Amino acid sequence: MGRILVIEDEPGTQLLLQSRLQDLGHQVTTAPTGAMGLMEARSGGYDLFLVDVMLGAGIDGYEVCRRLKAMPHAHGVPVVLVSGQVKTREELHRGYEAGCESFLIKGDITLLEDVVRAMLRIKSLQDDFAMQNRLLDEHNRRLQEERQRGAELESALREMPAASGAIRELATSRPDALLLVDPEGVVRLVDRGSREIFGKDLEGRTLGQLAVGTGLEAYVRDARTEPREGFRFDVGPRAGRDVLHLTATVLPLVPRPGHGDPGLKIVLLMDAGKRQVAAEILRVQENGVPKRELGPLLEAARFAFHPSSLLGVSPPMSELRAEVQRLAGSDQPVLVVGEEGSGVGRVGRALHFGASRSGPFVPLQCGALSKESLEVELFGHTKGAFEGAHADRPGLLHQADRGTLFLEDVGKLPSEVQARLLEVLDTGRVRRVGATKSEPVKVRIVAAASPTLELEVEQGRFSRELYRHLSTASLRVPPLRERLVDVPLLAQHFLQRFGAVLGAVELDGEALWVLENYDWPGNVRELKSCLERACASAKEPVLGLEQLPQALRDLQSKLMDKHAIPPARRREDRTAGTHLPGRAFAPAGFARGASYPGAYPGFRPEPQEEEPVSLELFEKKALLRALDETGGDKLAAARLLKIGKSTLYRKLKRYDIK
Repeated sequence: MGRILVIEDEPGTQLLLQSRLQDLGHQVTTAPTGAMGLMEARSGGYDLFLVDVMLGAGIDGYEVCRRLKAMPHAHGVPVVLVSGQVKTREELHRGYEAGCESFLIKGDITLLEDVVRAMLRIKSLQDDFAMQNRLLDEHNRRLQEERQRGAELESALREMPAASGAIRELATSRPDALLLVDPEGVVRLVDRGSREIFGKDLEGRTLGQLAVGTGLEAYVRDARTEPREGFRFDVGPRAGRDVLHLTATVLPLVPRPGHGDPGLKIVLLMDAGKRQVAAEILRVQENGVPKRELGPLLEAARFAFHPSSLLGVSPPMSELRAEVQRLAGSDQPVLVVGEEGSGVGRVGRALHFGASRSGPFVPLQCGALSKESLEVELFGHTKGAFEGAHADRPGLLHQADRGTLFLEDVGKLPSEVQARLLEVLDTGRVRRVGATKSEPVKVRIVAAASPTLELEVEQGRFSRELYRHLSTASLRVPPLRERLVDVPLLAQHFLQRFGAVLGAVELDGEALWVLENYDWPGNVRELKSCLERACASAKEPVLGLEQLPQALRDLQSKLMDKHAIPPARRREDRTAGTHLPGRAFAPAGFARGASYPGAYPGFRPEPQEEEPVSLELFEKKALLRALDETGGDKLAAARLLKIGKSTLYRKLKRYDIK
């Protein structure tokens, strides 16, 4: 319920409004003149102003509204003008020009409840936005103070590199969770990090319920006017998660002038274990991408690698997209099986970026490193673990915490590394090279393998138990030769990507016909490389056969020898991916095999023995037969005749074939 100020000079209307609003549960204050109303409004704390337009003495309601909107602490409070005489457009315009949010007809009590409810809802939203902005301002102020303090300490400890690095990491740290609590310790607002730590449905619960027996609630309550920091506590294990070691910082919110103290506090939580690994990663990756650029880059990656980016209209690709979308939000391991160049890497990224994961996507080519290097790269090492290990170093499993580790060509992992990876999948913990204790990690494993992996398992070259864990969910990426119908769509995608400098790039019918009839042993990667080179050598927007590699030009010669004259075929004999389905080509009013417009009586698309030998006649018959075979699809007819689209249209116009 809200606190409402009624500025009304008529005692009867004033009493009626006050009584009705109090019946609705609101706290009501009244003022008989505009001047008294403005004085009362300066005290602050109101959620709504109801102002009579025709005040009897002094300033009128329009001027009261204008002055209310000029008050710094009252300009965001909705104003409703009440009048029984405002009827013209000019009078309404005058009120809205003064800044009011709505009008209410005096005496119409039926609308009072609806208008008041709507205005209080607007005020509530404004208060929520103001609170969020205030929280952000307070958080930014705190971060600025930490950075400044860190810079001062770093300057003082410039001769101590190790300490200086630790201070820099502290100064640039970010909280893992943020909660807003009231004086009773009840949680009012939380962020996503808080939900990851404590679970869902946190609003309305107390800190004592969230962190049972830790003393966190008493620690937060004792922070009244000054910040408190450094409180360490543990949150017990939940399903699929180890004990978390947390540090709490409490920031009491200072009330604004003229407002009561709500007693709200911000509680910042930091994961001590993750901070240690993050500090190590910072030392390892000091020359990484600037933090201010990470947000836009992440959004671009989510768009570029969304499951919908897996192009193809064939049934296998439609099924693959649906499976990737289904598995994207899961944390279970996934095995992606496909030939080299078929797109297993893009599927792996789609599984990661198809959901809102807080961690990174970390790829590893398993066949590119030796056994020793793979162990260090995957699991990390401790200081002194081997010659040259001068400091602790996190592995890729640590760096991919709360994200995805993508193991490409997982079948090439040595047996020792397979055993250690199986241990990580079983326990959710990582033991560094040279370490005696393991550390918890929360990482999703996506592994890519060739179709021969199952055979390697049968022959004992790959761990059967590891294969069982990785294949909890399995995806098969079809080779391009099994989905040639997708070639035009993929080709257009690569032409737009590599041929932008040439304008609207397209393939002529002959070149596309050859692409659709090639086996593509290198799969999508080979098609991409082929069109990238074609665009690089092109001089005009239409690419022809001469821009394609020699292997495709040789294929064109073979196809021409095989299909010198397109034979008449039954509908069920068509080759999938070559012709588009459709009705038999015949203009309205003509059955298949009947005469066509533009031909002499008795003209049929099949050659007749009694007809004279004429190249033009046979060319026209070939055009009609091609259109007949493709159901009137002109692009498919051009492919069938091995001519360009523009050539086909020119010949159709020449012979007056519609």
